[in-house]
Amino acid sequence: MKRDTWLSVIAVTGGGVVWALVSFFSHKREAWDSDLYFTFGLPVVCLLSAVLGYLEPGKPWRWGLAPFAGQGAWILLTQGPGNLLPMGIVMFGILSLPSIVTAKLGALAAKRSRFEA
Repeated sequence: MKRDTWLSVIAVTGGGVVWALVSFFSHKREAWDSDLYFTFGLPVVCLLSAVLGYLEPGKPWRWGLAPFAGQGAWILLTQGPGNLLPMGIVMFGILSLPSIVTAKLGALAAKRSRFEA
């Protein structure tokens, strides 16, 4: 498999795992109903996005979005679509903004380190 494919699998799976862990440890049906999501989950997703942006700096925005695709997939698999699905998609779009920024910062760091070397 291509490197991009593996990194995409890591990003999507990482997002789903973060959602599942926060839901499990907080005993909340949806992770974002817990404070742990904002104090642990989002920072972990941002760190993951930054690392992936560093490893593959081309189109870094995808590394900021992919974990949230994994979280959305986890919700659909475990809870079904529900009547608030459109609002959830919009919320994931908003929540992905910090991780898109950190992915771009990771890509910038990679480009600078390659330029200086």
